[in-house]
Amino acid sequence: MNEANFRHELKKELEKNLKREYVVKENENLIYKVIIDGNLQYKPNNPKDSKRGYYAFQTDLVILRNREDLLLPLVVIETKYGGFSTHDILTYSAKALKHKEIYPYIRYGLVVGGMDKIYNKFFTHNVGFDFAIAMQNISKQSVRKLSDIIIKKQLRIAKRFLDIFGGQKRDVKSYNAIIKIEYR
Repeated sequence: MNEANFRHELKKELEKNLKREYVVKENENLIYKVIIDGNLQYKPNNPKDSKRGYYAFQTDLVILRNREDLLLPLVVIETKYGGFSTHDILTYSAKALKHKEIYPYIRYGLVVGGMDKIYNKFFTHNVGFDFAIAMQNISKQSVRKLSDIIIKKQLRIAKRFLDIFGGQKRDVKSYNAIIKIEYR
């Protein structure tokens, strides 16, 4: 198996495990920057039509809320297969932060296939990822763990942030980010 096959199989399995209110897309472009040009026009002028190379990065997988013909990105997953490098973590972690500047509610993760552990270099160099998981293979158990335990929780967090940023919830009393680490 290679990374593209792993990503595609993971997408299919996630689609089976998520409700119909969500859509999983592969190789979707998301804007990372909005500028105002010399004519006081926003660039890009239509965030729904983002293109790689024009203030947009391509993501491996993105889970979008499908509501009233509006696909809203909530969770992004970068995939690697067979390992990852320090450069990968530095690059994708920075990419996550750029996307979070535009979508402050978005949750960002790394799924590494063909492995049963996350290397320590992830923890040394990560600043933008919200979650990471190693999956030796795409089994019912590993996908259920990713989907039910991690992704669904990240979707709830994204929705809560949307409530805050959208003004529906203004009287937040407390905030507590809890990190859960599981050993092999």
